[in-house]
Amino acid sequence: MLKEKLDSRKCFATAWGKLITEEEAYRQLNRQIAAMTANLFQVMRIFEPSWEKRTEAICDIANMMNMAVAGTPEEQKNYVNASLYEAFNIPELCEKSSWLGGITGDSGDEWENMAGRVVQFTRNRVEKELDTCPWDIVGSELCNMTTSMFTANFDLASSKGTENEVALNMCQARGCGNKHCRVVAERRDVYGLPKQGWLDHMQQPVDPIHDTPRERMVKEGQCLRNGQYTQNFGEETSLEKAYHWVAQMGWVWSIQFPMMAIKDMAPDEDEFLRVFRIVFATAGKNQFIDPFAKEGLRSYLGVPHEMDENDGRILGGYIRYMLDVQQVPYEMVRWTKDETWIKVKSEDFTARYEMAPLDELVDAYEAQWNGAAKTLVSPEWSCVIEDRDEEDMLIKVIRKEDLRML
Repeated sequence: MLKEKLDSRKCFATAWGKLITEEEAYRQLNRQIAAMTANLFQVMRIFEPSWEKRTEAICDIANMMNMAVAGTPEEQKNYVNASLYEAFNIPELCEKSSWLGGITGDSGDEWENMAGRVVQFTRNRVEKELDTCPWDIVGSELCNMTTSMFTANFDLASSKGTENEVALNMCQARGCGNKHCRVVAERRDVYGLPKQGWLDHMQQPVDPIHDTPRERMVKEGQCLRNGQYTQNFGEETSLEKAYHWVAQMGWVWSIQFPMMAIKDMAPDEDEFLRVFRIVFATAGKNQFIDPFAKEGLRSYLGVPHEMDENDGRILGGYIRYMLDVQQVPYEMVRWTKDETWIKVKSEDFTARYEMAPLDELVDAYEAQWNGAAKTLVSPEWSCVIEDRDEEDMLIKVIRKEDLRML
């Protein structure tokens, strides 16, 4: 018997009708944010040559902001109840204690940057393991920064309202060349461990780790493998929820928080933006420098073979794809061989999470897409973003001469 109807899946269409599935868009979104973070961290390394100083700075700001999100001490109590007992379905019979902070990132996936599956969860020890991490290209500073955000989760869940009840170590990290990411939290009073500084969180734990052999490692998180994740207490996270969370908050944790520390490393705002634009422009030019990269994009987006390579719609279609993946609404104003105009609301573009707008996204993407125009299409083409201070911005792919072109 034939099927009476075809199965349906969530997709969006590229400018040329190629369908991109929800799963593929989600993978791409994670990697896009990771690439943006990697570029930003290159800016940081220019301004601060000391690994120790820059790592400590971003850890400090990330921990402070993670705590600030929870509000005042009184509001933090409600935050803990909502984010632990309710959101993660933890039974009320479980005593309030810092070890509960170990469950907050248990999403079996990368939707909270470095969540990981919990492989041991006892009163005195929590161990998480992650086989896949889109942020593994960023570098060791971000791996270390992750533990500072986890520290906030443990401190918020503290039964005594005190800090650092646990010793937290990211003893393995894919960003440092390990096959897994692994975070272990051990009670300081039980294991007799000293209070840690931000540079002490990459040490080995006291008890042996649970190392999953390579043949049993997974290539994707549970949200992608199964369409949803079910954690230790039966709480489920759907792919749709994970996707929307990353589209909002992925920018905040991995870009907005370190951005605040990095700006303090620069002499002033003008010098920060100067270096910022140069780094992102270079990244854009290198993105399509190889012929197979251009051919790969054309095939991926479904660009017709008869379309000439010197056509700005190729870059315009790529930008449309980027906006679709990032769940940013837009309107096509012009779509011709000579120009592409894309209208997007300024706050939709900069405020993926309305509480933490990222105005620098405009500078970053303008520089990156402008650089990409030079190698994806030709040096005749540029990408400019106009009316950034108005309600609606225009992203334009146009031919443009500039005697001071970078």
